[in-house]
Amino acid sequence: MDEKEVKVAYQNKDIVSKIFGEAMKEKSLKAYGLNVPKVVDVLPTNLPALELNELRIDNIFVLEDGSYAIIDYESKYRYRNKVKYLSYVLRILRRLMKDKIDLRKVKIRIIIIYTADVKRGKTEPVFQAGAIQLITEEAFLIEIDGEKEYQRLLNKIEQNQLLDEEDMMKMIILPLAFQGIEKQREIAKKVVDLIKHIKEMQMQRFLFAGVLSFTDKVIDEEVAEEIRRRLEMTKVGRIIYEEKIAYGKEVEERVTTSQIEKAVSGVVSYWKTKTGSMLDAVELVMAIYGYEENEAKRKVEQYW
Repeated sequence: MDEKEVKVAYQNKDIVSKIFGEAMKEKSLKAYGLNVPKVVDVLPTNLPALELNELRIDNIFVLEDGSYAIIDYESKYRYRNKVKYLSYVLRILRRLMKDKIDLRKVKIRIIIIYTADVKRGKTEPVFQAGAIQLITEEAFLIEIDGEKEYQRLLNKIEQNQLLDEEDMMKMIILPLAFQGIEKQREIAKKVVDLIKHIKEMQMQRFLFAGVLSFTDKVIDEEVAEEIRRRLEMTKVGRIIYEEKIAYGKEVEERVTTSQIEKAVSGVVSYWKTKTGSMLDAVELVMAIYGYEENEAKRKVEQYW
């Protein structure tokens, strides 16, 4: 891996981690069978001694009880992974020590989410090596009926019903509730297609970032690139939109309402034919004409 590839990898993970981490605030992990407090904050991950082969620390979450949580997932159980988890703990402690946090009051959780390839009872949550003890908190996605959940979410989206928090949390992890990497890739594509039909853009961003964060080991690169493109386009569109606000009034004075409506109608019609993505059209209308998100959505739905 050359320097350019490393920089691209870091940048992609930084964008996804930021979107996913911020959206995880106030979310519960109960949908995975984990009895832990809600997420209330996310910390930056510029930890000491970050190695290229240990990029799995995407987020450090702060839970309601003040504990710090690392969430990782595994498709196989390996006892030696306990050493990796210990390295996570050590690096977090070093970071907290640097920030002048009293380590005697620190509680760190290592939460491992196992894909449907691992059954409960086949793992050892406690690691003991003399003076060192590590206790992991585990979730087993094999206990989720993947086919049933997919059909339920499909029906809900087709009926334009709003997804609740549990729906969203299950959707981002759903591909891993199936056994075997090929099946997981197949479901990941289906889930991404489902997300495209969700009209609420903030929910879309969270779901796209969540799927990419949790399935990055199994997802096809083509699908992953599509998700990254959509997330990046949203980010760029927002920047352009904010810049447009500065001179939006000047544009209004120079262009009549009928001219703007005709132009918006043309853009929407063209984008519908080209991509079939309402999200893309909304982002484009926001970027070009300076509409706020809700108004842009209304315009796109009007001319779609």
